[in-house]
Amino acid sequence: GGRWQISLTLLAMSEPLDHCSSCYLPTSWLSLPLLAKKEYNYDSTLYSFGLPEGQSLNLPVCACILLLAPGKGRKADGGKDDFDGSDAVRPYTPVSDNSVLGKFDLLIKRYDGGAVSQYLHALPIGAEVSFKHIKFNIKAQYPFAGKTTFTLIAAGTGIAPMYQALWKLMGTEGDNRKVTLIYGNKSPEDILLKEELDGWASRSAGRLKIVHVVGNQPDDPAPPGWADTPTYTAETGWVDEAKLKKHAFPPAEDTLVFVCGLPGMYAALCGPRNEKELKDGSTLQKLGYTADMVAKM
Repeated sequence: GGRWQISLTLLAMSEPLDHCSSCYLPTSWLSLPLLAKKEYNYDSTLYSFGLPEGQSLNLPVCACILLLAPGKGRKADGGKDDFDGSDAVRPYTPVSDNSVLGKFDLLIKRYDGGAVSQYLHALPIGAEVSFKHIKFNIKAQYPFAGKTTFTLIAAGTGIAPMYQALWKLMGTEGDNRKVTLIYGNKSPEDILLKEELDGWASRSAGRLKIVHVVGNQPDDPAPPGWADTPTYTAETGWVDEAKLKKHAFPPAEDTLVFVCGLPGMYAALCGPRNEKELKDGSTLQKLGYTADMVAKM
């Protein structure tokens, strides 16, 4: 509506803001209105946030933005309601295409006791939410020079940065490089953006291979009816050494592996997200990959 349009206009007239990339968001907190929210599945919601008319978010590929939940910070070893008055900050990658004008979309899973996801879920339409974008939020960048094959390993909402990479890899004319997406979820119902991924795979003329891995435990049996389709390979259990050996592009100077998921997944596959090196004994290291072949999202 008019109210936030005026506030954004006033903002544009005030002090110039610092930016670290092409992204519309500055390196300091900026309030944007919640335009819409739509239930995506049983535990995930699609949130749309407003930008000035004719403005796109223009986020670099495989970068994220930070969202602030005021007062939702917790004591270091506290339980889910042990808020200490500090703010909680979480990184998110939009699932909307960068060319969309006037808004961007975040797909967010609600966790029981998830301070930020519960905060967002309770917000009314029109509420202001603070965002910023800092240099640390920029990861490997398209066109990923020198790389000819890509393995994208994701779990849950870790699909978001992979989705942005796929927009570019599958949507850029003349880019014919091959991509394998290995996507882990608890159950087939948990798979996010499944129709969109199926669509890309079916149009890709064999360039995009999708492997869905579903299971809560490594030795979970296949759910009823879980089987390969023309657009994806159906696997069960966890994303582990055997599945990577079977489906990922093998280690080579010209291959790149993206990883995005929960901390446990980084620990097993490559080591902590904030460390460039691969952890000794981690799955990707054991399979022969080096730090130059792996991008931790």
